[in-house]
Amino acid sequence: MGAAAVVVCTASNAAYAQALKFLRFNGTLVCVGIPEGSPQPIAGADPGALLSQELRIVGSAVGNRKDAIDTMQMAARGIVKTHFTTEPMSKLTDVFHSMEKMTLKGRVVIDLSKE
Repeated sequence: MGAAAVVVCTASNAAYAQALKFLRFNGTLVCVGIPEGSPQPIAGADPGALLSQELRIVGSAVGNRKDAIDTMQMAARGIVKTHFTTEPMSKLTDVFHSMEKMTLKGRVVIDLSKE
């Protein structure tokens, strides 16, 4: 069981550590996002686990300036749909609970101008 490949596009070190747990035997972790802060090894990426499960970690530098512009133009035309909600700061705890329960869909923007 597990994913044949997991592509991590975020800049979160925790996402990289979690991604390894999602892989099946002979799975591949594709690193796209560059984690913030000082460089850290991927948690859980010890050689014993990588060897016994025959896991691979690969990097992929994708896209260029033109690709980014083309993508933004598609979004402006409505081809790309962004799933987000806006919540007041008073709902921050509820947002974190939804994240913890993994029931949050898309992104949440916290509006600091509303209570």
